[in-house]
Amino acid sequence: MSEQSVSFVDLRFHTPAEQKTKRRPKHARVTESPPSSPWLLTVILGLLCLALLVTARVWVAMVLQASHQVGRQNEELIQKQAILKNFTKLQEILKNCMQQRDDLQANNTELSNAVNREGIDQSSLFCYILYGDKCSSCPEGWIQHRRKCYHFTHEKSSWQKSQEYCSSHSSRLLRIENKEELDFINRLAYFHWIGLFRTGAATSWMWEDGTAYSTELFQVKRKEPGASCALLKAGEATSYNCTEQYRCICEKKAA
Repeated sequence: MSEQSVSFVDLRFHTPAEQKTKRRPKHARVTESPPSSPWLLTVILGLLCLALLVTARVWVAMVLQASHQVGRQNEELIQKQAILKNFTKLQEILKNCMQQRDDLQANNTELSNAVNREGIDQSSLFCYILYGDKCSSCPEGWIQHRRKCYHFTHEKSSWQKSQEYCSSHSSRLLRIENKEELDFINRLAYFHWIGLFRTGAATSWMWEDGTAYSTELFQVKRKEPGASCALLKAGEATSYNCTEQYRCICEKKAA
């Protein structure tokens, strides 16, 4: 058999795998898949850092905004507290003003009633309120009522000493002439000697100038046996020992 025939037979009975093996270069090597590149991990970490940075900035912005809101709310609260404090003060001032107004109205009503009741000249009364004793025809420290001047002493002394005191001021101890004068004096007198006396327990009461005493005006209450001088207190006249020490009321005609 010739060489060409042998070769043909060899080629004919080789399998495809054997043919591929035979065709593969002798120096060919099978390469494996390369490992993952480091830059991919870097990119992932960078993205995470960026996400964290963005999140942190968002949180910082939210915290700052909340802080500003809290600051504004605190300022508004302080302003409201100041307004409330001022409002409270204004309420107190208004309350005091209203109280003063009510007091003035009450005083005005009382004064008007007194003027109408006592028959005092209103122009003279208002002049006395504004200018004091300059409008009065009575000496300083004396009170004018109608055509009389009255002086209420502060020093205490016996009835006799009180009589001398009034005489030294060109006046006398009080003599009450009518009910209207009695009402006027009763509002001002409180434990004051008046010019009513008697010489003994069995004698009648009389005024200092010798005028007879009328029981129609008031009664003299008896306090002690033998008491012979009258003391005016709480709208009543009471007999007291003339040597006791009390204030007195002097009177004289207005100039």
